[in-house]
Amino acid sequence: MSDEEDGNGSLEKFKSTFEKILLFLAILMFISIVINPDFFDQLGGAAHNVLYPIANLPIEISILIVAMVTSALSSVAQKFGGGMEGQKDKQERLKELNDEIMEAKERGNDKRASDLKKERNEITREMMGSMGKQFKKMAYILVITIPMFAWIYYVTDPANAVYEATSMLMPFIGEVDLSVRIWVMPAWLIWYFVCSMPASQISRKVANAGI
Repeated sequence: MSDEEDGNGSLEKFKSTFEKILLFLAILMFISIVINPDFFDQLGGAAHNVLYPIANLPIEISILIVAMVTSALSSVAQKFGGGMEGQKDKQERLKELNDEIMEAKERGNDKRASDLKKERNEITREMMGSMGKQFKKMAYILVITIPMFAWIYYVTDPANAVYEATSMLMPFIGEVDLSVRIWVMPAWLIWYFVCSMPASQISRKVANAGI
């Protein structure tokens, strides 16, 4: 084995180990949030040690920044994480295969129907494998996005006294108290989603991450 092959093998091994650690951390965070109701707030407090500089900005701007970052991370994961290339073409091909299989059966051409089914099964396996890879990549991104989301929850809680103001300024609505619920959801969560939608579209466009 050459030094280059040995180096590539070591790199792949390190990458595999690193991915497993990230996946474990993502699963661990999910379980901890479910088991311990206080963990989400504690995670937000820990994240505040890193994100505290943007807490000097108005709360609505801080949430906008977090929404932009998480949207960009999701787009990067979809673009470079692998696993989703050509999914749309495969879906179209599956539709064509189903029609062709039905047509072959109607004509009594069992051999062609069997061959088409094999192709359909192969494409289905490829798509399932691609979805599994994408799920893993998104789980890795959650290692970052969950703490950032927990941070928003933490800083918008008046009990933590991060912001002196207990309200935020929302376009077309005006000043809204952080404790107010809109459509059953906290106002800050609505604002996060409002910011995420255009941020996600822009980041997808820039990264050319559409499926």
